[in-house]
Amino acid sequence: MSGLAVGDDLSLTCGAPGHGGFVIARHEGRAVFVRGALPGETVRARVTEVKKSYARASIVEVLEASPHRVPEACAAAAAGAGCCDLTFADPAHQWEIKAQVLREQLQRVGGFDAEYFGPGWDSIVSPLAGGRSGWRHRARLVAAADGRLGQHAHRSDAVVVAPCAQLPDDLTALAHSLRAEAGGEVALVLDDAGNSHAAVPARRGRPAQVLAGAGHAEYRVGERSWNIPVGGFWQAHRDAATRYAQRVAAYVGRFGPGSGVAWDLYGGAGVFAGALVDEGYAVDVVETSGGAIAAGKQVFDGAPVRFHRGDAAARLKGLRTPSVVVLDPPRAGAGKAVMAAVTAAAPAVIVHVGCDPAAFARDIGAACDHGYRMVEMDVFDAFPGTHHMEAIAVLVPGVQDWRGR
Repeated sequence: MSGLAVGDDLSLTCGAPGHGGFVIARHEGRAVFVRGALPGETVRARVTEVKKSYARASIVEVLEASPHRVPEACAAAAAGAGCCDLTFADPAHQWEIKAQVLREQLQRVGGFDAEYFGPGWDSIVSPLAGGRSGWRHRARLVAAADGRLGQHAHRSDAVVVAPCAQLPDDLTALAHSLRAEAGGEVALVLDDAGNSHAAVPARRGRPAQVLAGAGHAEYRVGERSWNIPVGGFWQAHRDAATRYAQRVAAYVGRFGPGSGVAWDLYGGAGVFAGALVDEGYAVDVVETSGGAIAAGKQVFDGAPVRFHRGDAAARLKGLRTPSVVVLDPPRAGAGKAVMAAVTAAAPAVIVHVGCDPAAFARDIGAACDHGYRMVEMDVFDAFPGTHHMEAIAVLVPGVQDWRGR
């Protein structure tokens, strides 16, 4: 195998998509993860990183284009920002790529056999409402040296100042009007009341600094509304919280016993707790953020919802025995220990919401290892124009078919 060096230009034929926003090519036996290319394309790519067993590269020129390639839709990505890494593919092909990546992770990490995935698997990804652009109503930008707001370049601390296709016009205009300390983060929100806000988030004991609008944003799901700090967590896609809550309610209504206690792990301010209460359950919410808990307590005053602050792994032992468990962990997933504790509690149904295919597959595999089987799955294109997705799995007691482990 000949040596590769950063800056080398290679002519590559691209293969399958990989988890992380690249496709996999090979150069003299070494895997090359190519950013900016589509499966089946022939490209000229420049090496950006070299490791012992693989290299990374970014395209310089498309020599033979995929029929699914379209003009780049994001000015920031075209200028090198790390925001949108699939806006050069038509939407249907983006969904196929995401389905292929999730399938590969469920096989390799989750232990599912190839026979599990039927002929319709590549169409499993569904869009959310809102179209291909302007879907993000919450974002964090970073200030460049001159104070203007932009986004980090891919795998770099450099800041690219250019409009991103993810942001609605109101937030793009607000970002353009603001200045901040170089290197500082600014949170932007276009809330469900139609108001725009910007703030430097609180950190290390320093209070948040409001730059525009108010310090709290209003988010709505059904008839409930939450007031969350502008820098606090909420789903990025405007339609996501409502759609996920609807799916959780539908699955709990279908597979749950209809009463008892439900755990809402990594529960934030209680979006899923609301769905569970409406289905007839008393809810134990576990969450690390004090701000989210405070917002949730305002919403659920008088309702059968208890909030418990702390890490899920440490808090489960003291909770009431559940008949239903819903968990929506961060990108790193719940982990084997939490999944073992959840399955040991023997709920009638587990609903797992995951935003990282590898972590999601690992968690689902762990549940299957402990006596559960997956009976339903939704996959949403919750981050259009990027390689990211959101998956929801429904697990009930039983043995998983088509699983080799």
